Amino acid sequence: MIPVCPKCDTALFILNYESVEVDYCDNCRGVWLDAGELERLAAGPLPDLQCQTGAVPPGKKHLCPRCDVPLHEITAPDQLTLDRCPAGHGLWFDADELQQLLATVAGTPLHAVFNQGETS
Repeated sequence: MIPVCPKCDTALFILNYESVEVDYCDNCRGVWLDAGELERLAAGPLPDLQCQTGAVPPGKKHLCPRCDVPLHEITAPDQLTLDRCPAGHGLWFDADELQQLLATVAGTPLHAVFNQGETS
C-alpha cells in the first residue's frame, strides 16, 4: 500500500534524512513521521507523544497514512497543533511545523518541553 497525504490525498514520497525515512508530500510540503522517527531526528529521548490524548477535528477527516483511521489533533509547544494517529503509527506535520518544533526546543531536551505544565 502506498501511503497518501492526510491533507491532499496524494502519494507521499519517501526521503532519507539522517538515516530516517521521512514521508513527504510534494503538494502541501507536509511530513509524516512514523512512531520513533521524531526521537531519532531530535537525537534524544522524548515522552511517549503517541499516547497524548487529542480530538478528531471537525470537517474533513484527515486519515493516517498507515491505517486510514482519522488523525487526532494534539497540542505541542508554542501552540503548535500536530496530528497523530490514535493507534500510535506516527505524527503528521503540516508544512514547516517540524522545523518550528525543532527550533522551539533547540538546546532543550524534548522530554522537558513536552512535559511542561504536566502535574503528577
